[in-house]
Amino acid sequence: MLSACGDDGDAGACGPILREGLDPAYVVHVLGSDTDVEYRSDPPTSGPHQPAPSVEGVLDETLPRPIQVGLLEQGDVLVQYDPDAVSGEDREAVEGLASDGVVVAPGDELPDAVVATAWTAKRECSSVDVAALEEFVAERAGQGPEH
Repeated sequence: MLSACGDDGDAGACGPILREGLDPAYVVHVLGSDTDVEYRSDPPTSGPHQPAPSVEGVLDETLPRPIQVGLLEQGDVLVQYDPDAVSGEDREAVEGLASDGVVVAPGDELPDAVVATAWTAKRECSSVDVAALEEFVAERAGQGPEH
């Protein structure tokens, strides 16, 4: 069910924007896409990362956690969706969020159908709520320490 596209849709599909504590290991740079790195939350909003990854737009594959955090550090927002829970028009709506500074990708082992992350911030959605995701992007884009 596509939400927030001109009606109330699935009111409350997204939780509040959560502020997460800064992972003290955020100063650690990871070479390559090492997936053995541990994070304080999943998906992570800070922590060890690959510096300045060149990733943009809509992706077809999941991103390794160090690349995810590298995007967030440079001020980008990452919107991930569970491909088993989001398809068709809902997937197209999520992919429509991609823009300069917003990367959209399928996610693995997500806690909900859609999860938007930014530097030390997260919003989880049980279904697609475009308005709530756009609000997250507007509030959090460009907020990374390297931006």
